[in-house]
Amino acid sequence: MKKKSGIIVITLCALFLIAGIAACKHGHHPGGFDEFDLAAATDRIASRLDLTESQTADLKQIAGEIAEKAKAMHADHENRHQELANLIRQDAIASEVVDGLITDKMERLREMADFAAERLIAFHATLTPEQRETIATHIENRSSGGCRFGFR
Repeated sequence: MKKKSGIIVITLCALFLIAGIAACKHGHHPGGFDEFDLAAATDRIASRLDLTESQTADLKQIAGEIAEKAKAMHADHENRHQELANLIRQDAIASEVVDGLITDKMERLREMADFAAERLIAFHATLTPEQRETIATHIENRSSGGCRFGFR
């Protein structure tokens, strides 16, 4: 049961991290997500969890890897939008084309989720029971009512 709960917590943490990175798109965060934001986020997590130097270094490495993977995933963003705009301009759209676009997007998202989950499971192994309890309590507090995205 503990192993299952741990995997659930790790998966949720991965999703929160991915959602946080994805939420920092142009318009919501002028200039995009940069190294300063990444450092601020990892420093905040390290201080809240009272991480050791090696744990902090691991966290920063994992966050950097996930951020780089996210940047690579969004590298051809404008090309995909142009492709979609050209598709919309056509008189008729084949369902196979739409299915292909959806499948491609889902594969990229699954690849990113698997990548993040793998890295966060490795990080979870370095945490002490007290640090894991701090994360679990934080997740429970965030999920109990109130507004989404931490605004209360």
